[in-house]
Amino acid sequence: MFVFRFQTVLDFRKNVEEKILGEFSEKKRELELEELKLQNLTREWFNLIGELKKMQNKAVPIGDISRYVAYIDQVKENESRQKIKIAEVAGQLEIKRIELLDAVRKTKIMEKLKQRHTKKYEDDERVSEQKKSDEMAVLKFGRR
Repeated sequence: MFVFRFQTVLDFRKNVEEKILGEFSEKKRELELEELKLQNLTREWFNLIGELKKMQNKAVPIGDISRYVAYIDQVKENESRQKIKIAEVAGQLEIKRIELLDAVRKTKIMEKLKQRHTKKYEDDERVSEQKKSDEMAVLKFGRR
């Protein structure tokens, strides 16, 4: 029976790979959520600009317009902050991607090693079986 002597290392590396994959997926979802927030802010900004343009045709108190413009500026500022946050999360995602690639590479190395050891074990077993078979044939022939 073949027992891979580095099985614990392989199991550990698989666990690390799964953990990093989970973290990568979490960061990817976080990035998608942040991008969705940016889209909503952009959409809100365009809608506010459209409403402000509609106000040009109406008699609206200057105080209301100045508050509206201040709110539009605040939305634009939030949009800029959101872009910075997206860049940060994208950077973290890239780091996790690199970590994941490294973990996958290490796991594949151990799996290749296991395959080689398994093949060597099977080849050795085949040679041993062949020797036993040849020996049995010689003994059988010698008895006749």
